[in-house]
Amino acid sequence: MMVFLIISAVVVVLFALWFITTYNKFIAKNNRVKQTESSISVMLKQRNDMIPNLVAAVQTYMGHENATLTKIAELRAQMQQSNSEHEQMQLGAEMSKKLAEIKVAVENYPELKADKHFTRLFDSIEEMEYQLQAARRTFNAAAVDFNNYVQMFPSNIIASMKKYQLYELITIPEAEMVNVDVKSLFKN
Repeated sequence: MMVFLIISAVVVVLFALWFITTYNKFIAKNNRVKQTESSISVMLKQRNDMIPNLVAAVQTYMGHENATLTKIAELRAQMQQSNSEHEQMQLGAEMSKKLAEIKVAVENYPELKADKHFTRLFDSIEEMEYQLQAARRTFNAAAVDFNNYVQMFPSNIIASMKKYQLYELITIPEAEMVNVDVKSLFKN
């Protein structure tokens, strides 16, 4: 009888240790995903603060590309109004595409390319784009790590008890994977 109680106590202690360890790993993994998501939001905010200066610098030189500039301004406004970090990330990806279009269009304006203010500003935004790409990759890695933990046995037992949901990975829509049609940027 004593052996049975000792074995039962050991099993209970081992289960409790497993439960505590797994629960704490969930908390750490979930917090890591939230941290990376927040980093993306901060970078998007920084980039959005630079956008009005870029638009002002470009507008004086590029009259017929106003459609792209208008779309950038609209996206920036939508991002500022959105409370959803996920929606901000989606709008941010669309903004990145529009900024790439501006870069291509600038090639036809040597005086704009020579403007030091514009160059410095665009270099800052381009650096921010690289940082955003890295942050998006970090988010996806953290989300995959968390999602694996939610789906794999035996940690999925705790995940179902705590009702943990899978994180959606940041993906680029198919329309944005298509090469930019440079000729269409210069048509009225």
